[in-house]
Amino acid sequence: MQITNLTHTGRPSEPLDPRQLEFGRMFTPNFFVTEYKNGEWRNPRIQPVEPFALHPASLVFHYCQTVFEGMKAFRQEDGRVVLFRPEMNAKRMQQSCARLSIPQIDEDFFIQAIRALVENERHFLPGEPGCLYIRPTAMGVDATLGVKSASEFIFFILTLPSGGYFKGAGEGPGAIDVLVTRSVVRTAPGLMGGVKAGANYAGTIKITEEAKAMGCAQVLFLDAHDHQYVEEMGGMNIMFVQNGGLRTPPVTTDTILRGVTRDSLLVLAREHGLEVREDPITIDELITGVKNGSITEMFACGTAAVVIGINSLRFEDEPSIRTAVGSPGPVTMKLYEALRGIQYGRVPDRHLWVYEVCPAHAGASVGRATDAQGSLRATWT
Repeated sequence: MQITNLTHTGRPSEPLDPRQLEFGRMFTPNFFVTEYKNGEWRNPRIQPVEPFALHPASLVFHYCQTVFEGMKAFRQEDGRVVLFRPEMNAKRMQQSCARLSIPQIDEDFFIQAIRALVENERHFLPGEPGCLYIRPTAMGVDATLGVKSASEFIFFILTLPSGGYFKGAGEGPGAIDVLVTRSVVRTAPGLMGGVKAGANYAGTIKITEEAKAMGCAQVLFLDAHDHQYVEEMGGMNIMFVQNGGLRTPPVTTDTILRGVTRDSLLVLAREHGLEVREDPITIDELITGVKNGSITEMFACGTAAVVIGINSLRFEDEPSIRTAVGSPGPVTMKLYEALRGIQYGRVPDRHLWVYEVCPAHAGASVGRATDAQGSLRATWT
């Protein structure tokens, strides 16, 4: 399908400082949108952002027939604008759509639409440590209260100039405190934990608010059956450094999301000589490992947060625990720098993960906002 551009390329009224941008609050002025009617997607276009006019009985409001993705565009040191592994997001979007009976969005067209929008909005992309966060979303919009799949859908893409995900986490990977909950589960076998459905996140809001009231930035969820096995956090996968290697829960079930950042870090860890284990780990085993020193680092990872160290795990009715090394630890730092190096063009892209949107443009903002991260550089030994 040919994408129509109904906009003029604009620029921000003043330079964007990524360290002053609150995640998820500022949007670029234009977005991509297409509608599905009579069995086909039609009229794909880039237009100024405006509210949707939806009937109050639209299915998305009542039965949450909606899925989304989270991606980023980066301005590399040579000025190029790139996406990071967009084919993984395209494939996962198809899997999410299939799970919720939403018409498939062709993978090539998915990337084409994102590329066109990012190129159009490129002047709102700050340099390192900033990025352009990308939110593709599909939703059913039929006006009916029957519990069924919609026959009409909207697929749209928003872009957001962004800095760090967690306020106050510091430069580089930073670190947060995390609440471990045994009273609330994120998902269960047979549900939608392995896809990016909006309903997955609605069920985590209340416990996350409670966690923030306790001084924790995120929540770690356990399995629904035994309330023992570590799964993932509200919007991130979790990893541990144990006996010098990297360990993380497996994604062989439908209760843990196959994170793009997760997959990338495991590849980089193996490439640099770390033993990687993808196997189940109980919360009791985790507590014992931290206490006896075999687990020296904990961190979470995801597109929005990239890599974030975990200072401590707090519990609803047990003493909190923290690693002796502190957070972020040396392995966390190295993995963070290896990944960011590829995304910002400081490290060769040997895996062909970077997808060029457009070359350097005259007048583009190139490089970092400041040189504050220089002290965080880490090398593999």
